[in-house]
Amino acid sequence: MLTMIKKENNMKTISFYNIKGGVAKTTSTLAFAQILHNDYGKRVLVFDIDKQANSTKTLGCYDADGLSSADLLVSKKNIVRDVIKHSEYGIDVIPANYNLIKANKDVLYDALRPQQTRFKAQLEEVQNDYDYCIIDHSIEDNMAVVNGLVITDDVLVPIKFDRYGLDGMEYALETIESVKVFNPNIQLKGCFLTMYVRSNLYKQGEISLKDALGLKFLKTTISQTVKVGESTFDKPLLSYAPKCKAADDYKKLVAEYLSLD
Repeated sequence: MLTMIKKENNMKTISFYNIKGGVAKTTSTLAFAQILHNDYGKRVLVFDIDKQANSTKTLGCYDADGLSSADLLVSKKNIVRDVIKHSEYGIDVIPANYNLIKANKDVLYDALRPQQTRFKAQLEEVQNDYDYCIIDHSIEDNMAVVNGLVITDDVLVPIKFDRYGLDGMEYALETIESVKVFNPNIQLKGCFLTMYVRSNLYKQGEISLKDALGLKFLKTTISQTVKVGESTFDKPLLSYAPKCKAADDYKKLVAEYLSLD
């Protein structure tokens, strides 16, 4: 008699999360996804839960009226395999669109079903299909963000290097802490600086930022380069300018992240 052995769920979920906009969440999401896929041979799913759908659009998978992460929030059936799209970059994506605005409201009005664990229930179907799920978060405080954090293993916080870089961080930390009721294993793995210029002035400011809230910062910083901005009009950074300084920095950041495990 054969004994059925249940395969373990190995997919790790990383959230790029910050309630401040313009800090390179989408660029970081896609850079991590491409590096993990191209350099490490990992099966990667990008999960876009921002109504602006920048990750979705950059991967060429946008459909204003198509199935999206909004449908995963409200559907009573498991439809995740119908929602997932395959991009030309070898990365799969759960797309986003502006239907998330209505979906977030609908979840709040629907108290008959659990509100915080809907993404968790949907993604159980594909846990063994991917090595990594990488979530591109909205800056808003909504049910999609809460659901995204509930399925997250590691949170990485991109911070733009300026005097307002830590604005809202205390609130973001409180949100991460609050979802531990539903996800006790979530970890703030670290913050990292983006749009960084190496100079004595920036170095002094970097020390001040790191000391401000006693946050854990990764050693790698992402350099400021015009290629990052240009790539948002065309394709992911690692495809648009694979040899630029920021692309190299992201490769070092992924290596540093993987060394933390």
